[in-house]
Parts: sequence; C-alpha cells; structure tokens
Amino acid sequence: MRGWQYACLVLCAVLVAGCADEESDAGTAGSPAAASSPESESGAKKPREGRRPWQVDGAADGAVAAGQSAGAGARGGDARERPASAVGDGDRSASGRPQAGASRGGPAGRGQAAGRGGGDRAAMARRFRNRPVPVAVSAVQRGRVDAFYNTTTSLTAEEEAVVVARTTGVVETIFVEEGDLVKAGDALAQLDTRRLELEVARTQTNIRSLERAFKRSQQLMETKMISPDAFDQAQFELEREKATLALQQYELEEATVRAPIDGRITVRHIKVGNTLSPNNEAFEIKRADTIEAILNVPEKEMAKMAVGQYARVSVDALEDSYFEGRVDRIAPEVDAQTGTFRVTVALVNDSDRLKPGMFARVNVRYDTSENALLVSREAVVIQKNERSVFVVRDGLATRQEVITGYSMDGNIEIREGLAEGDEVVITGQAGLRDGASVRVVAM
Repeated sequence: MRGWQYACLVLCAVLVAGCADEESDAGTAGSPAAASSPESESGAKKPREGRRPWQVDGAADGAVAAGQSAGAGARGGDARERPASAVGDGDRSASGRPQAGASRGGPAGRGQAAGRGGGDRAAMARRFRNRPVPVAVSAVQRGRVDAFYNTTTSLTAEEEAVVVARTTGVVETIFVEEGDLVKAGDALAQLDTRRLELEVARTQTNIRSLERAFKRSQQLMETKMISPDAFDQAQFELEREKATLALQQYELEEATVRAPIDGRITVRHIKVGNTLSPNNEAFEIKRADTIEAILNVPEKEMAKMAVGQYARVSVDALEDSYFEGRVDRIAPEVDAQTGTFRVTVALVNDSDRLKPGMFARVNVRYDTSENALLVSREAVVIQKNERSVFVVRDGLATRQEVITGYSMDGNIEIREGLAEGDEVVITGQAGLRDGASVRVVAM
C-alpha cells in the first residue's frame, strides 16, 4: 500500500472517532447536570471518565499530525511511494521533522525522554567528578639542610696597586703588557734619564769643590784664622749639596718604573712618548691568588655572621661552577648612612678562573640541620599564611597543613605535619580537593 493511501485511511478513522465523541458529548450536555455545569456554559470539553487528559491530547495530536501528512500528500499530488517511516506512526510531518506531542504518545513520552536524558547527564557528571586525578608523588626523606644568607657583589683582588710615576720624564720603553705576571721590583717602564744624569754630574762636581773649601776652613779654624760662623757656613753648604745629590739620584732611580707588589698587570695607562709627571698613573696591578667578596650586610643580620663560616659562591660568567670560601673578617662597626656592615669572604683562586670585577652570588651558611625531613619545594601549597601538602593514602589525596623550615637545592624542611616515608603530591595538585581520588603516575 502506498503512503498516501495509508494516510487517507488513518484520517478517516480519526474523523469517525471524532464524530462518536461529539455525539457522546452532546448527550451529556443535554442532561441537567451538564446544563448546570460552568464548564458546559463556557464550551470547554471534559475528558471522558477513565481516560487521562494526556491520552486524549496525544490521540488528537497524532490525528492532527496524520492529517497534516495526508493533506500534504494530497496537495502535492505526488503518486510516488514514500518511506513508511515518514508517516508510519503519525509522529512525523511530511518534511520528516518530529511533531510536538507526537513522539511516544505525546507529552508523557517527552517527559520520560527528558528524564532519561537528565539522568544520563547527572550520572556522567558524577562519573567525571569521581574520576581519579593523575598526580606524581615523592616520598618524604631525611637529609641535611643548610640555612644561607644570600646576597650579590662584585669580586675584588686581595691585593691591588696603582703604579704612578715618581719623577718627570718621557716614556722611552715599556717592558710589560696587560695580563703579564710580575714580581715586586720588576721593571715595568723606563723614562728618559739624560737630564737627570746631567744634574747628578753637576751636583757631584759642586760637592767636590765644597769638600776642598771645607778642608781649608778646618785648617784655618785650627789656627783661629776664621770665625766659627765661616766654618759652619762651609760645612752647611757641603751637606746641602750632598742632600741635593741624594735627591737627584733618587729621581734617577725612579725613572725606571717598577712593580710594588706581585701580581698581574690589569691596566696599562701609558704609551711610549708620553710625558709623565709625579703621581701620573702608569699601570694597575692586582694579585688574584686570593679573591675577596666584600658584602654589605644589613645590621639585623649581624648575629648570624661569624669569622670562619663556610661560603659558597657562584659566578654568572662560569655557569654550573661553585667556589668555596670562608668569612675572613667582619667590620667592627655599622655604617650609619647605609645601616650595613662589611663582611669579607676570601676565595682561593688556584685555577685562576675567578677574575676581579666578576659579578658573583654569595651564600654564607649560618645554620645547619643534619637530620631534617625534606620534601620537594613543589609539593608545598601556599595560601595566604598557610602552608600545606597533599598526602596520598589508599588512592586518596588528603590535605595536610605543615610547618616549614629552611630550604636548599629545591628541597624544603618540614618541621611539623609529616612523617618519614609519606608520599606527597609534587605535580597535579593545582585544583586538587581534599579527599579527591588520585592515580599515581610516573614522572
């Protein structure tokens, strides 16, 4: 049977059933009870006894849907066969879309479908909430933790000197260059000495003349031929000229610029041909066998500092390298302007890797805990003034408040709240709830 023929049969059946309902309703309306009923006066139709309203509405909706499908077929005049599913149960229109109230017997069917859909979504939400959260854990262990005072500074040499000219002269020769190692007394540069040599020769001639004059004065003084004042004057002139000779010889000697300390030439200020005057800078020498880190420590930290404390130094220019040192000396006073005091850390530089002027990070150890409980710093969750961790026991994550202590090398000391061997969450604790189900995964 074709689809449009089937639709016509359904429409006829609905019309017959409607006529029967109207006759029954008319008979009921003719009775006295029906005439006195307010519903009868308003023209509202009551459902038959033994039927629920949704049954009547559902039938009507099904009939209307079937009629619409049949009417659409008749108007279209299409003699082609249609799939039975298009009009089979009276729950779809000619376009194939579900009609309101037609699915599974009308509103009751929709309520049941909605109830099942809501229940599925609620069950799915419960399963999602109860799904184990993947986390990585680490066991609480015992170990050593040190407390450090951390600061930064620039490294300096233990000994350094600025070599200056002590006499006037023109630079003739330079014997060293920057980077050369020198010993105390080594010649660094030579100035022109011709003028000084001539002055020394002239003074020596004057001294010989004054010595002869002084001898004659002595002989005349013995015979009382000259006064004591004349004798004293001859002696004074001889001694003055000898002093002048000594000064000139000193300047002649200082015309050779020499190193005052052992060390390395770090800066050369002069060039050949430069004219130097006394106190003009010529070279800078620094001794780098021992490097010092001078710290300006706030006065509130004074109680933590002591001579001989261990220090660990890292330099940005030398990555992944640490150098050990000791607190060599502590200044006995606090700078009133800055509120700090000087602490000098000495570092042995046998390998000559440390250079004066390098930027360094200095850690001075002032306390040690030998047998402390340690966890990864990533495990500690900080909220305002509270610190807590999530401990995993029997597949559940329990939030545990802790009291922390010193931290070092990615670990932090736990003073209260945990025991050795406890497994704490180190990855995945973001958004983790107290008592949540977890699944431990390997890092």
